[in-house]
Amino acid sequence: MDQHVMAFIASSVEDWPYNRATVAELWRHHLAAGLPNRHFVTEFTSGKRERFFQRLWEMLLARHLCAQGHILKSPDNGPDFRFEHDGRVVWVEAISPEPRGLPSDWMQMPPPNTYRVSTVPHDEIALRWTAAFKEKFEKLKAYRSKGIVGNDDAYVIAIHGGQLGLIPLDCGVSRLPLALETVFPVGPLAIPFDRVTQKLGQAEVSLRFDIAKANGSTVPTTSFVDQTHAGVSAVIGFSRDHAIAPELSLHVVHNPFARVRVPFGVLGRSVEEWYGEPVGTEGVEIDLRKYEKPPESPVENG
Repeated sequence: MDQHVMAFIASSVEDWPYNRATVAELWRHHLAAGLPNRHFVTEFTSGKRERFFQRLWEMLLARHLCAQGHILKSPDNGPDFRFEHDGRVVWVEAISPEPRGLPSDWMQMPPPNTYRVSTVPHDEIALRWTAAFKEKFEKLKAYRSKGIVGNDDAYVIAIHGGQLGLIPLDCGVSRLPLALETVFPVGPLAIPFDRVTQKLGQAEVSLRFDIAKANGSTVPTTSFVDQTHAGVSAVIGFSRDHAIAPELSLHVVHNPFARVRVPFGVLGRSVEEWYGEPVGTEGVEIDLRKYEKPPESPVENG
């Protein structure tokens, strides 16, 4: 198995954007951890870009989670990874959405000695993220019905945007993480204008409860503000296709209505974590906040 994969990496993986050495190192870690399930090698070496990216994301994510001290398992029939923390089972389901519906000039390099000016397809990218979330939320229902994911288990959806552009984005039109835009109604920056004073106010993030598709229908961005998706504990977001250090600079967005929550820091010691705090007793309004890690207490000399 190892020889087959290494031969594929040597012959098929380009130096850019993948970097052969990085992919080979990821594979060696994945194999040593006993994580390739019965489908992994076949799909990773299929020669299909979308399957390669999916498995690349799984290897990046697995190395990151192992760096946190978690002991991972990768069952054949279930979410991609399973580990336990303080007696709680945590499942992580990874997905790298394909670049469907994205303009070609966003996906390709311009011809040599030419320049290109184009608009960033923020809506199209966000739609791929929301579609990825929906797909893995639907799979959760099947996992629960089969008894694979228990009612007391945490379930995390990990989305990789590495296929969604020549230079994939971690943040969207709001300048906030795409993982946040996927599940909370945050939209473009808006600058208020006072008609009386003729002065501009301070820029603020606007509300965006849905995104329009090309066919005129809309896709909601409110998954973490209703109880329908309470089975999802959190969303992980990341868009780069390689990383030198084992620990990734992930964005983690916690579901304020999750039935089973994942404590801060479990998915990464140095990740950027976001959470929603309900305002008042009715929970109609939610205040989004970035988690600030408490300072470590100084060590006293004995």
